[in-house]
Amino acid sequence: MNNKKQLSKNFWYLILGICLFLIIVVAIGFGIFANRKPNVITKIENGGNVILNYTSDVNGLKLMNAVPTTDEVGIKSMDDGDYFDFSVDTALDNAASIEYDIVIIKDTKNSTISNDDIRIYLEHEESGSYVKVFGPEKYEPTKEDNLSGIKAGSMVLYHVKKTKMETDHYRLRMWKSDKSVLPEGSFSVEVVVKGESK
Repeated sequence: MNNKKQLSKNFWYLILGICLFLIIVVAIGFGIFANRKPNVITKIENGGNVILNYTSDVNGLKLMNAVPTTDEVGIKSMDDGDYFDFSVDTALDNAASIEYDIVIIKDTKNSTISNDDIRIYLEHEESGSYVKVFGPEKYEPTKEDNLSGIKAGSMVLYHVKKTKMETDHYRLRMWKSDKSVLPEGSFSVEVVVKGESK
């Protein structure tokens, strides 16, 4: 009989221990659940983009053994290799506007003509004809990187703000200045477009 009482007491202690354990687990779980921060889902929307298009084999211009040329001749020359036609497509998507820069980057390894001896000229197509938007100017590299992703050593030619989807056509020209005393040399640039949606 004594054994049965002892067994019965142990049984109730075991049940009481299990109940206390469950109460503690539930209290801790409830505390964690009550203090949990809400799960915030941030929806990232596509703000728009810019696309550079060109049909030539090379993206940019390259002068090889260029002869000195006056600005009056350089801005009108239609000789093969003297100009580079390209276009920029803007797609706003969910952005109110897009701003982009037309940038040229000098190929420092293969350019032997000095920056001062180079003439850069950019035109934008308006109503079927090209209109000057930059130059003629010498190659003037930026001194340091900027927040728009334009690297030091490159040159910004034109800044554009677009509030609608559109395609802009451009013509870049480059020649050696008639004031250059170099008998020969080379100079090449790549065209890049850097855009930012607002």
